[in-house]
Amino acid sequence: MAIPEQPAPQRIVVAVDASAASLLALELAADLAAALRTSLAGLYVEEEHLLHAAGLPCVREVRAHSGRVAPFTAGDLERLWRALASDARSALARAAQARRIAWSFDVVRGHAAQAMSEAARSARLTGLGSGMRGPGRLGSVARAALVAAESSLLLVPPQRRPGDRWVALVDTPGGASAVLALASALAMTPAAPLLLVTPSLEAVGQAAPVGAPGAARLQRMALPEGAELPSLVAILRAQRAQGLILAADSRFADPAQVERLVADGGWPVLLVR
Repeated sequence: MAIPEQPAPQRIVVAVDASAASLLALELAADLAAALRTSLAGLYVEEEHLLHAAGLPCVREVRAHSGRVAPFTAGDLERLWRALASDARSALARAAQARRIAWSFDVVRGHAAQAMSEAARSARLTGLGSGMRGPGRLGSVARAALVAAESSLLLVPPQRRPGDRWVALVDTPGGASAVLALASALAMTPAAPLLLVTPSLEAVGQAAPVGAPGAARLQRMALPEGAELPSLVAILRAQRAQGLILAADSRFADPAQVERLVADGGWPVLLVR
């Protein structure tokens, strides 16, 4: 079933499954939806290639508790999918109801990267877990989304950072207004973001977006011109940041640097378009 069409500004789409990263992505996406006064749409993808693999006669499962090897069929996989989707839907419902936001949930069958790409076309923002494949490596779906995303993208590691506020980086004139608008909307939450501004864009960083009364609550801090990733990471640590907001055209939005921030540093990254 396809996700019902809604105007893009009215919806945040988050991919949900059984992973810790996707459940944290759900919580952060729900927080963003509440702050932005948008609805939250959960998307569970049944990976079609796994269904084909489960149909092979040689496929077996090793049961966790007993260690016993048993046959594993396509029917077993579909039953597992139904159970996981039910759990994901319940988690989404709890998160949305706790924040009093509208929500929806859909299950699609296909390829996860393609499903997320299609969902992003009608969303204000999409969120998903990092799906890490070993130290310092994002999963294939997260990497594909990072390269191909056309809307704002939230990438989330498996564990929550101890901090409770976002750091919003203004380091490019093209993306400054979008970053400022999001940071100003989040300024009305209990933990207003820290606005990190390069000296050459100080005047832009001082400008309040139209219709954003929360902008006055934003604390501002300078990021030295030409600072490299280690300097940014040091600020994130010192400020006990929950995550980093940056424009999609920021020099720190390069896929390799985002991968280091999410997979190595453990910070959620929200790329704003």
